[in-house]
Amino acid sequence: MKRFFSSHTLSALLIASIATFSGCEQQTGPVSEKQPETSVESETPAETSNETVSEENSAAIAKKEAAEAALKEGEAIYQKNCQSCHTMSPPAKSAPSIIALAGQYRARYSKKAGAVADMVAFMKEPAVGKSILGSKTFERFGLMPAMSLPDEELEKVAGWLWDQYDPNFEGAGDCE
Repeated sequence: MKRFFSSHTLSALLIASIATFSGCEQQTGPVSEKQPETSVESETPAETSNETVSEENSAAIAKKEAAEAALKEGEAIYQKNCQSCHTMSPPAKSAPSIIALAGQYRARYSKKAGAVADMVAFMKEPAVGKSILGSKTFERFGLMPAMSLPDEELEKVAGWLWDQYDPNFEGAGDCE
């Protein structure tokens, strides 16, 4: 099904609707007999509800912005420290390509957190036993050197690598 509105558009429409309806509750003219006067108590839940929606929306936006910033930082770390050996896609230079690695991690792990933790552990202290790759990979490329970056940077680049997964990429590619 084709999406016609982005999540930001839908959020804006929701907020606009809430503002419109809350504005309709505040009458400027006399109250008709058919419409009872609203009390302060009945308006309080609506205001609280609006505040909750706004807080949830703000939290969701902040979380999304933080995730996007971490991905940008992860890519910058890759460009500075990793791309000299790891190309984005095949053919490989002197190490498996990022897209091939992302596919291998996605095949083994169902959740990003576990994959990131193992990538960080491997980058800090590379060892054949810690790798998700087969022995042919080490015969072809050897073992990478330990990365002396802070854990926070290793986590960002590992998270970025996880997100480079391409479901259309076939096979082990250049990991063997």
